[in-house]
Amino acid sequence: MMKKGPLLYFSTAILAVSIFTGEGSAVQAEPSTAASFTDTTGHWAESSIVAAVQKGYVSGYPEGTFQPEKTVSRSEFIAMLIRSLGQTPDTGAASPWYTPYVKAATESGYYVAGDFSSGNWSSSLSRQELARIAVRVIGKTAKDNTEYMYMATSNGVLSGTGNGALNVTGTTTRAQTVTVIERISRILQGETLPVDSLAVGNAQKAMNAPKDPWGRAVRTTNLPKNAKDFPYILEEYPNEMYELELPFKGITEPAFKISTPAELYKTDTRIQDKKEMEKWKGNAEAYYKLLLNVDYRTINGKWATDLYSHKNQWNSVGLEEVMTYVKWVKKNKIVAEGSLVVEPSMIFHSKIGGYFIRSKFSFRIKEYNEYKDIFDDLLFNSHQKNDNLSSLGKFQKGQWYYGYSDIDINTNIQGGIPRVSNLASLFTLRSVIHKKN
Repeated sequence: MMKKGPLLYFSTAILAVSIFTGEGSAVQAEPSTAASFTDTTGHWAESSIVAAVQKGYVSGYPEGTFQPEKTVSRSEFIAMLIRSLGQTPDTGAASPWYTPYVKAATESGYYVAGDFSSGNWSSSLSRQELARIAVRVIGKTAKDNTEYMYMATSNGVLSGTGNGALNVTGTTTRAQTVTVIERISRILQGETLPVDSLAVGNAQKAMNAPKDPWGRAVRTTNLPKNAKDFPYILEEYPNEMYELELPFKGITEPAFKISTPAELYKTDTRIQDKKEMEKWKGNAEAYYKLLLNVDYRTINGKWATDLYSHKNQWNSVGLEEVMTYVKWVKKNKIVAEGSLVVEPSMIFHSKIGGYFIRSKFSFRIKEYNEYKDIFDDLLFNSHQKNDNLSSLGKFQKGQWYYGYSDIDINTNIQGGIPRVSNLASLFTLRSVIHKKN
């Protein structure tokens, strides 16, 4: 029988615990302790990782790593959270595997339908989504996203990502996830946690600021040069993202004329529809969750078919070409990880090019034999010749990068959800990419 409520019961035995991948399959890890991991010694979250493994709600990977910087999906977080609270749903014949955990979270009031911008449980968990659920678990609630973030920071559940930055659309790593879960357990035991005062101040400012349709803070000062091109300017994105060069710059033919987001939000009924925008966003983000996260040890045909399902198949390469890339990943021993968030208030359109939706992304390349076709992106091999990116040279192994790019999306189905075009690339002449410090 499943135990309900925030009962702090943990198994102290170190057991082989299933770790769920973004593809929904279970990878059985060997019994291990955090001390045996090859990638956690000296890590900022080492103590939280030790505690989490000792309590039995998470473990490492078969090769002896914990992969603390690997992004966590929504389903993985819910499963870890429910296990950490001592709830034991029957997962015997569940499909998808995470269904019993979602049911437990729903019955306990931690998860509410509509919490996520799309229904894709394999999408990376954002900090905003993490805050919303964590606040409910500690017995509090809020009226919108900004108040949830304020409650999370003011109760010590979340800290800023540097100088109090909230980074609400940023993804969540395994290290961050177990740290938050450990903080939740301390709060539920009656402990008062220290807070990041800068983050609390930023959260309070955002809570009191004007909001967009998604409840996100809109800023009215320090605006980008082209602020008039957008329906509003969000606190969470820098001016650099807004000021990217537009597609087809300098081309005067009418068919290439770009309609700005401000114009589309006044005239395009699909852009005006919040639920429609969530579908566009969910599809593109699911595509890039797959594209940016590859591992020669686990990639397979399901990865290829899933990636292909998010493409506009009218103008895309065939599935067999995606399968060729899978074979190359295995042969070249490629390991890379990353995440991408698309912003529905930054959509452009032209008759020739279709829709372009602006994105914020990050990635790192961990392993490969030959520096070629690391990602299934048509412009990756030419990025060193790109004037805008050439100063970076080859992307260094293990180095995190972040940037902004416009993603081509379109569809040949009347009224269908625009999917990622075969022409989409993170490495276009307009893209901006930086090293993370």
